[in-house]
Amino acid sequence: MQQINVLHVIDHTGFGGAQTIVRELLNRWESNNIKLKSYALRKSNPNSEYSSMNVSFLSNNESKYSVHSFFDLKKIVKAENIKFLHLHLPKSIVFGILLKTFYCRNLKIIVHEHGEIFENKFLYSNFLKLFQNKSDLFIAISGATKRKLIENAKIKKDKIKVLYNFVDIEYFDSQKIETNMSEGRKKLGLNKEDFVLGFAGRHVEVKGCRDLILAIEELKNYKNIKILISGDGPKKEEYIKLVKKLGLNKNILFLGYVPDIKWFYSIIDCLVIPSHYEPFGMVLLEAQAMQIPVISANVESLNEIVLDRKTGLLFKPKDKKDLAKKIELIYTDENLRTELTKRGLENVKKYSLKNYLTNLEVIYNGLL
Repeated sequence: MQQINVLHVIDHTGFGGAQTIVRELLNRWESNNIKLKSYALRKSNPNSEYSSMNVSFLSNNESKYSVHSFFDLKKIVKAENIKFLHLHLPKSIVFGILLKTFYCRNLKIIVHEHGEIFENKFLYSNFLKLFQNKSDLFIAISGATKRKLIENAKIKKDKIKVLYNFVDIEYFDSQKIETNMSEGRKKLGLNKEDFVLGFAGRHVEVKGCRDLILAIEELKNYKNIKILISGDGPKKEEYIKLVKKLGLNKNILFLGYVPDIKWFYSIIDCLVIPSHYEPFGMVLLEAQAMQIPVISANVESLNEIVLDRKTGLLFKPKDKKDLAKKIELIYTDENLRTELTKRGLENVKKYSLKNYLTNLEVIYNGLL
């Protein structure tokens, strides 16, 4: 049986959903005839887990705007006898398509759309539209992402397959954490009777963290409702000032970047995802796997996973009062929390890593 070499190309080795997907694929892939390799256009995070992985991974320290990696990519494709380029994030997509257009016309190109299409940037959307005939397949990480590819880049629907992101259910298992909830909370100065909400994401406007803070102001009478805010970003100082201005310092704690996200899930009672838009919600699946109920904004892609009052609670995006009502509901109704936790855990099984690997291999074989 002929071996097919697939090269996953990604813009950088920083933190993000695309990086998680590539890393786990390279760690877990098993196939008799398809071998995965990877190449990063730049190495933006010196502590990246990629550097210690026992995989074929190539990277360099070029700047964000360097084109040198394009020529490195060309050399790798020829030297490694690459048949498929599986492209993640905008720069990799542009480089891969141009490589096929001008040098390697027999390459199979898979464009893996992780969400940039939601921003509908003129250059990116029109590049995909102009060169869609050079791409053999587009992978969309949600039904909403597929619709955006069709609407914003005019990609033909029969060239797009939806492949939802996955969660490693065995890794995100609440029974396998080293510390219990009370120990974790004690370190943060929280009490056993506190009802702790969690937010995990970048501090940028579209993630909706400000909406969550304003919702907590609506719930001032509930003194033991607390929020742990993990992550970092350009809006962080603004949010800290807002919390101080509203007098919520005792209710809201900023944790910064949390390297052990399982520890974070282990000490919260509910995860809130207040995004204004979201291509896919990996933290949503992680929380459900950890048996944490979820409150989510009712936006495309998130509402593909969260069914209101079945696998979570949905609220009107950017509506602090509606979000406050849903927080109050889940706080006061223990039976509801139990049901959402149970159904969420059952729901997340559909998004297992095992299913993802099986479906991706089917996609590869379909392009042979």
